[in-house]
Amino acid sequence: MEGQNDERPQAQARREGVHLIRSLARSLLVLVIFIPVAAALPLAALSLCRTPDGAMFVFWAAPWSCAFWTLIYSTLSAVPWRQGPEAVRRKREADGGLLVASMWATAWMFGGLFLSYAAEFLLLFLVRGASGRAWLPVATYSPLLLCWLWRRVHV
Repeated sequence: MEGQNDERPQAQARREGVHLIRSLARSLLVLVIFIPVAAALPLAALSLCRTPDGAMFVFWAAPWSCAFWTLIYSTLSAVPWRQGPEAVRRKREADGGLLVASMWATAWMFGGLFLSYAAEFLLLFLVRGASGRAWLPVATYSPLLLCWLWRRVHV
């Protein structure tokens, strides 16, 4: 009886380990697919918007790319990374630490996502037809411009 009880925690730990590895593999697969698509979509959106199906893909997928680029820009522009790692550490400590910086970056990212969808819906209701499709990438990535302007004024 005792030997059987000793095997159960090992079997449970093995199952949890397999579940953890599968979950990690799924997350890595999402990252391997998402990062290149999100990075390339701003340029691809210019040609995709020429067709209605491409514009529909840009309408639904590009705000996620905008959120990715807003996260990257807000993180890099918040610290003096060109001056080296010590300057980054001093700036982060002065601003409240890495947790506060990560919370601000996350807020910028979700703000970029929601504002991108809002700008697209606004464009959808204000401009109809092919001319609206031509302006879709500008509306989609407008939160990135807002982030850039905010940093220029407040930093």
